[in-house]
Amino acid sequence: MIDHSPDGKAVELWLRSFDPMTAGPAHDRALEFVDRLETRDSIDSVRVGVWGRAFQRTDRVRSIPQLERIETTIASFETWADRTGRQLEPFFRMRHVESKLTGETFEICRLPSIALAEYRGGNVVHVAPSRDGDRTIDVLDRLEALVCGEATDPTLAFDDSSDRSADEQPRRYRRGYPR
Repeated sequence: MIDHSPDGKAVELWLRSFDPMTAGPAHDRALEFVDRLETRDSIDSVRVGVWGRAFQRTDRVRSIPQLERIETTIASFETWADRTGRQLEPFFRMRHVESKLTGETFEICRLPSIALAEYRGGNVVHVAPSRDGDRTIDVLDRLEALVCGEATDPTLAFDDSSDRSADEQPRRYRRGYPR
């Protein structure tokens, strides 16, 4: 559970699978970093979630708790990206599909094999992978920066000396996912 207290700081790692044939060394390294983060006093909670390769965004999502959690998580990532001017594409891909048999249209969200979210007071303050202009924020690089205490961006770091909250950061345009 993500800490929703006003000052609660949390990290959530999402992995596509624990299958040893598909997980690979990046997952192992990420889990090692998460283990190290759990021992840091500056972080109140750490959570690891598992998601699939993709899911269909439909009203049925609400009837399946795991899919509803993933949908809610992705929506919070999109809100964060809108607020901060970061881009989630191409890591999180949305695709519109139209069935030629039924004429039904729906949206498929393709998920990355590994993702990281940082929360303060239950609000997303950082997502990786993401892009900031031409710069890609990689999950393993971000985890390493958190573990080493080198995450210095005040909107992203778990640093109590931050002068501005994530909500006070300037808004920049980003190409968003259609909803």
